[in-house]
Amino acid sequence: MDGKRSREAAIEFLEYLAQKGLMAPATARARKAAVNTVLGILDSREAEDVTSINLDDVVSRFGHLQGKDYTPQSLRTYKSRVKSALDDFASYVENPLAFKPNIQNRERRPTPNKPASSTTRNIADNSIPDVSRVSGPAVAGPMASSILPIPIRADLIIHIQGLPFDLTEAEAKKIASVIQAMAM
Repeated sequence: MDGKRSREAAIEFLEYLAQKGLMAPATARARKAAVNTVLGILDSREAEDVTSINLDDVVSRFGHLQGKDYTPQSLRTYKSRVKSALDDFASYVENPLAFKPNIQNRERRPTPNKPASSTTRNIADNSIPDVSRVSGPAVAGPMASSILPIPIRADLIIHIQGLPFDLTEAEAKKIASVIQAMAM
């Protein structure tokens, strides 16, 4: 991944994301399979720079060549995975130091016939409030949009966002207790 933009470099990049824990291995495998499958129709010249291809055209060509083997929904899924993979790859190639994968974390819900796994840790099980479910305004007070950097180690700075200007001592203690509960 030394600045190359080839199909092979994109596949290597997806393997790197999984190995380094930057992306769930299953997500990286799904994207890699889609990239291999869809971009497999490109000739060697086209595959030299996959960040500059017109994905709509490539997926259309893929559909004409291989469409009988795929449903319209699976073609849309493949296109979405390839687009996500190429967007991340292009972002990484442009600025590796600032790269963050564009992934959406989804909360898994137990299926109706199957209870939640006993190995799944729920924040509520540890008496830590799940702040994503707390009702009330998402943004409160004039300080809510500012970001407060806090250096906690020589090599680590955390950022706190959304603190209201009129934060009470009780609210600060509540926040501190949630953070203390996360300490190992």
